[in-house]
Parts: sequence; C-alpha cells; structure tokens
Amino acid sequence: MRLEGRLYSGNLSEIQFKIEAALDKTQTLVVDLDPLEKLDEAGAYMLYIASEKARENNKQIILFCKENEIVKRVFSFVGINYSSKLTPLTFNAF
Repeated sequence: MRLEGRLYSGNLSEIQFKIEAALDKTQTLVVDLDPLEKLDEAGAYMLYIASEKARENNKQIILFCKENEIVKRVFSFVGINYSSKLTPLTFNAF
C-alpha cells in the first residue's frame, strides 16, 4: 500500500480505515510512506496505533520510508525509529 498526499489530523479516520481494510486481506501489510507530501504528529501516532492493533491480532504492518525527509523528521520528533529496509519499525514510548 502506498500513502500519497497528506496524512494529518484532518484525514486520519479515512486513512486508518483504508489501512485496516487492507490488513483484513493479509497477515503482513507493507505501507510505503515515501510518496507522502505532508505528515503531522497525529498521522504518525495513528500509524503507531494501527501497528499496535495489528500486532495484537497477530498481524504486522511494515512502515517503509527510504527517502522522504518529511516522514523521517516527524518520526524522529515523535520517537519512531524508522528503517529504509523492509523491516518493521520500532516505536519508543510516546
């Protein structure tokens, strides 16, 4: 799944629904964050919550970001350690 455009407080419910619907069809969902033009702290936190919910259901969300400096900056600010490889991200306590 590729997230494009904006992921921010104004569209969290819509994006969360799409992620959960995609995860219903698979055990592991790879979410490409590189195309995002905007990401705020609320968007990053929603990704964290979605990943935790997936883990509770014995599923996995892999958040992938190789080049997007906006995503890297927000993740760093909120305490998400990202990887440019297809491995699960780790989250620090918020």
